[in-house]
Amino acid sequence: MPLPADRPRVGVVTPYWTLWEHTAGPTFRADRLALARSVADDLTTVAEPVAVLEVASADDGQTVGRQLADLRVDVVLIIQTMAVPAAWTMAALDALPGVPVVIWALHETGLVDGGFDHGSITTQGATVGAPMLSNLLSRADRPFDLVLARRSDPVGQARVAEALRLAGVARGIAGSRLGRIGRPLDGYAHVDLDEAALRSAVGIEVVTVDPDEVVDRYRTVADAEVRALEAETRATWAFEGDPSPDSLERSFRAALALEAVVDAHDLDGGAFNCHVEQFRFGETIGIAPCWALGRLTTAGRPFTCTGDIVTAIAMLTTKRLDGAAVYHEIEAIDYETGEVVIANSGEHDLAWLAPGATPRLRPNGWFCGKDPHCGVCATFEPAPGPATLVGFTPHPAARGGFRYVVARGDLTERTFPETGTVNGAFRFRDGPVEAAWARWASAGVNHHSSATPGDLSADVATVARHLGIEAVIV
Repeated sequence: MPLPADRPRVGVVTPYWTLWEHTAGPTFRADRLALARSVADDLTTVAEPVAVLEVASADDGQTVGRQLADLRVDVVLIIQTMAVPAAWTMAALDALPGVPVVIWALHETGLVDGGFDHGSITTQGATVGAPMLSNLLSRADRPFDLVLARRSDPVGQARVAEALRLAGVARGIAGSRLGRIGRPLDGYAHVDLDEAALRSAVGIEVVTVDPDEVVDRYRTVADAEVRALEAETRATWAFEGDPSPDSLERSFRAALALEAVVDAHDLDGGAFNCHVEQFRFGETIGIAPCWALGRLTTAGRPFTCTGDIVTAIAMLTTKRLDGAAVYHEIEAIDYETGEVVIANSGEHDLAWLAPGATPRLRPNGWFCGKDPHCGVCATFEPAPGPATLVGFTPHPAARGGFRYVVARGDLTERTFPETGTVNGAFRFRDGPVEAAWARWASAGVNHHSSATPGDLSADVATVARHLGIEAVIV
């Protein structure tokens, strides 16, 4: 089985204390290190263990911290099997600010019998050693995940693997680069944020890209590239509404130009504003390139429109959590059924598409007939099932100054294809729609959020904790 390309780089640390080793036998220290190495070996399908290191003194802790910093680890996994002065391990973690921490309080056996003695207390001391460390982490306001499980328990091993995955996702988000291609629409202060505050609190870097750069790239896209993208799209999409050759040409060329700019700036996603002279209101590109944004989102680099940088963070999060990232609005409410209409102005993510269905490409009705030129956009629907809406916002009362706003619910059987865009019907899980929507909006989300199939609420909350911010589940 091929290994996932985005496995987090994990430093495995095994704390050790000589004080009680005389109760445990002459090979105990070597056995602890061998145990940690065996754990690392078993994690290679979900993580990339880059070092297995022992901390047995304060000096060890400082040395290990420097080593792991040099190795640029994404996550630290503490294998806590015994009582060890926690300040030693904290010395290592202090050298790794912002790096997520997972503690495995590990027992090799789950049996306690009448022969339980001093040696057993030493060798099975995970529930003594782990609170020593978690206490200091809590005092330092340092986020961590704690898993209690036996070494041989496959369910426990899976919990550790999942904790590492989520910690790695958080670390990746913290190190991401989001592009700002054009400023937000005039008056759209609710989609903007303080870039310096975001960088300080979360780590995300916002990169300003001149919209003229996209226009310049558009002019240099080779005709052969456009034809190749059109052929690729015709092979996998159904065309409806008879899009004109001009609509297709402009849409595909814009998609390739935008992809080249995103590549050039090494962006993980971003915010775009098409309602400017370089794009929709100019002659060179002349369209709202919604399909181009959806193509990037589908490929794992989610983009919003209207310059909405806060929702770009929500979309990056759901996408990194292996969900979809559908940029959308709650367009209307059916008070009889409790369903809300999910739609947008043409953006998409193929991860929203119902299994076995074919996405449709059509002229974007939001702009056709109004603008001199008209681009194309996606139209398709999701499968029914659990779903999540995720927003992001600055908030003065939130931990770290920022919060995710998360709504759990379900996608129903209803669809709204006449919206002409990606669409669906969502029902809040917690309470009647009047109360649930009010909680959602009152928590600080703006009028956009990221929609995804699946219940990602717990995962988003874990990511938020590792980022040092909060998640409000409504």
